[in-house]
Formats: sequence, C-alpha cells, structure tokens
Amino acid sequence: MDFGRALSFPFDDKEWPVKVILGTLLSLVPFFAQGYQVRVARSVVRGEKRPLPSTDRLGEVFVDGVIMAAAAFVYFLPLVLIACVIALPAILTDGSSLGGLLAACAGCCVVLLALLYAIPALMLTFMGMIRYAETGNFSEYFRVGALIRDTRQNAGVLVVLVMYVFLFGLLAALVAPFVAVLIVGVPLVNFYYHVATGHLIGQAGRMILVEY
Repeated sequence: MDFGRALSFPFDDKEWPVKVILGTLLSLVPFFAQGYQVRVARSVVRGEKRPLPSTDRLGEVFVDGVIMAAAAFVYFLPLVLIACVIALPAILTDGSSLGGLLAACAGCCVVLLALLYAIPALMLTFMGMIRYAETGNFSEYFRVGALIRDTRQNAGVLVVLVMYVFLFGLLAALVAPFVAVLIVGVPLVNFYYHVATGHLIGQAGRMILVEY
C-alpha cells in the first residue's frame, strides 16, 4: 500500500477544489464522511483514475455512508454490550469504596477487551467494505462466515491496513487542534481522513482481489 499516494490523490482531480469544499461541508452531515470513504474505496478497487466522487452522485454517497455505519454498528455492538455487562456491578455499587474498586477493574477490563476486539472487528469491517465495493451488494457486509474466511486468508494485508488507518487517525488528531481556529478546519480534516483511508482500503482491496 502506498501511504503517500493516499495523501496526494485528491489533487490529481482537476475539480478537486470544488469537490473538497463540498465534501468538507457535507462531512458535517451524518453518514456523508463514511460515504465518501466507501465511494473512494470502490473507485480505487475498480481502477478509476479520479476516485473523488463527482458532485452528481451525492445521493449514492449518502446511501453508502448509511450502509457502512449500520455495518460498523453491528460489528461493534458485541463490544458495547459486553462493556455494559462488565460495568454494571460498578454502577450498582456507585458511591462506595467497593464501587470505586469495581469501577477501576471494569475500566481495565473494558480497555483490554476493546484492544483485543477492535482490531479483528476493523479487519472484518474493511473486508466487508472491499466486498461491497467489488459487488455493490450491501449484503456482503453481513455474510459473516465468508468475511471471516476472507479476513483469515488476507490477515497480513488487513493488519497493515489497520495500522495505516490508525496512523492516519493519529495524524488527524495531531493536526485538528491547529486548524480548529478555522471555521471549516475540523470538518476538512475529517473529510480528508475519510477519503485518504478510503484510498488505502481500495488499495488493499485491489491487492486482495487480484488473488481471487
């Protein structure tokens, strides 16, 4: 995967100023940022030279974002439920010394569980997005057995993808405070993060699909 290419590709598009400005504004609306991520991934998987979505396909961007958010919610729901169960004793005994001890233990357990669960869940999410980008069929996100098999077979590529996405997130978190003084600073970083990681997901998809 080409990290630098994921950062620079938007500027290959002659209409990038309009698309970036519009995408930044739309990223303020729920699901649009995720939709841009999916659309860019699909374009890269299909080998399109200018992966930024055109301005006449914004409805498709929104739908892709809704589907992506729904899939991610399903994948991470077990973690939320387990975290609630772990934290329940601490909540019930709140205000006591026992409650404080249980809260500390619950916090440690939740953090450890999140670390153990989040990476496989992200790998499944990205694999689902790749299959969705390939076929255009939203049910690909929920073919759990096939996704687990594909994720195991392509674990090396997906682990590297997760690491790159985490690195992009870290860079975005470092940059955000410096651009927060601008009205559109944070939305711009959010939009750029999603299209850049979408490009990386598309690159990973091309690597995986070549093997099939």
